Amino acid sequence: MKPLFDHCPLCQSAQIETIHELDCGNLDKSRLYPVIRIKCCLGCGHIFNALTAEELTGLAYYYNDEYAPANLNTANKTGDFPGSTDSLTTRRYDQLYGTLSHHINVQQEVIDVGCALGGFLDYLNDHGFQRLAGVDMTQTYVEEARRKNKYRIELGNAESLPFPDHTFDVIVMEQVLEHLFNPVQAFQEAARVLKAGGIFCVGVPDASRYSDFYFFDFYWLLLREHIQHFDATHLELLGKREGFELLECRQTIHAVMSEKMVMPNLYAVFRLRGSGLKASEDNAPHLILKQQMEDYIYQEKIKQSLKIRKITKLIESRKPVFVWGIGREFLYIYESTGLKSCHIAGLIDANSYKQKSCSVNEMKICDAGDLLPKAPGNSVLMITAIAHTNAIEAAARSLGYKGEIFELL
Repeated sequence: MKPLFDHCPLCQSAQIETIHELDCGNLDKSRLYPVIRIKCCLGCGHIFNALTAEELTGLAYYYNDEYAPANLNTANKTGDFPGSTDSLTTRRYDQLYGTLSHHINVQQEVIDVGCALGGFLDYLNDHGFQRLAGVDMTQTYVEEARRKNKYRIELGNAESLPFPDHTFDVIVMEQVLEHLFNPVQAFQEAARVLKAGGIFCVGVPDASRYSDFYFFDFYWLLLREHIQHFDATHLELLGKREGFELLECRQTIHAVMSEKMVMPNLYAVFRLRGSGLKASEDNAPHLILKQQMEDYIYQEKIKQSLKIRKITKLIESRKPVFVWGIGREFLYIYESTGLKSCHIAGLIDANSYKQKSCSVNEMKICDAGDLLPKAPGNSVLMITAIAHTNAIEAAARSLGYKGEIFELL
């Protein structure tokens, strides 16, 4: 099927170049698309993932029926989920509020687009804001957020906001724009529901710094739900074209899931200029990001080749392999570096949703306590939940695991 993105989602140019394709693997029955196709627009230089119509439909299904249940299951155990108040998330909220606070005041009406369970709304409420609302596209998140009975929470998405024109003084859209098929429409919707001179704060992963923050091979691309890859130049370009004046742009970093995983982040604060005040077209190609992305991919290919060599030796050994952490890192390793050819003796994950509902090539996902105490001494444990390597290794030994811990990195 022809990719749906046959034109640039920012400038609509048809001059598109493929930068890289990568098979990321998939859980059985998952609707998430398995192969990423990274494209660059030669008209404006924007970087994005090309999707077919079927893949885009599957992505929407994935958010509601796979991503949200797995995250909520984790949240029940750790408190670490979108819109939560764990320490890592609170630090991110501090950075967001530090960028936004001197552009707004507590009397204004604020909406958080992509509010998840309403964590940032709670943060704003603690800082004196009372006129607060949220919207999220995931039904389960909306239902959970409404249980607080504190804010108006609506089911919807950034490309079609369920609010009248000129409703809000401030829109916050943090870690949302990179997920959208049509970011232009999101800016147009923001312009529609903002009052004159309203503030629009956007937070996205900073693609210009992917190379500076290694966590795992291709990790910033393995986040397949991130289908747009922005830098400051293209974020400002998009805002100007849709009638927004850039007031501030700030680069930050924040840890996600653990201190090991540090994401480069970019905040942009815009003011709505008003109807008919869009900036003149900037038709020059901005290709610095293209070079930065190509450098990042080259760097990751080197790391991938090293893993292929190590896993080839593991294949040749025929040792039984247990794998702990059945997420995006595992799926990439399984599909793109040869792990599927190993003698896999068991798959382990602590997430009960995955244990009940997920499998890989018809292999069940189990609890560690069901497998590791009985594992043979010549077996190998590969930890693919990279953010939690130390804790998992300690847990494995506490269960009496006597085999080898495979050094994946």
